[in-house]
Amino acid sequence: MAVDKQQIADDELSKAVWHYVGVGVLWVSLVLSGIALERLGLTSDYFTSVLPGEVDSLRAKNEELETNLRKVMDENQRLGGLIGRERQTQEALDICQSEKRKLEAELRHAKTGGQ
Repeated sequence: MAVDKQQIADDELSKAVWHYVGVGVLWVSLVLSGIALERLGLTSDYFTSVLPGEVDSLRAKNEELETNLRKVMDENQRLGGLIGRERQTQEALDICQSEKRKLEAELRHAKTGGQ
C-alpha cells in the first residue's frame, strides 16, 4: 500500500514537472516564432495596428532619423561645394599674386634701366 502511494506521488510529481516544461516550451516557441515573423516582415500592418507596440514608434523614429541623415548629407554636400569654390578662389588668388610679383619685378627692372 505504501508503494502504491509512493508511485502515485511520483506520477503526480512527474506530471506536474512535465506540465511546466511543456508550458515553458510552448511560451518560448511562441515568442521565438513571433520574433521571427516580425523580423521577416510577415506581420501585416493591420495586425500591428490592432496590437500596438514598439513597431509604430520604431518606424516613426526610423523615418525621423532618415530625414535627419538626409539633411546632414545635403549639408555635407553643400559644404563640400563651398570648400571646392574656396579652394579654386585660393588657387586663382595665388596665380594672381605670382603674376603681380612678376610684373613688379619687371617694373623694377625697367625703372633701373634694364641693368
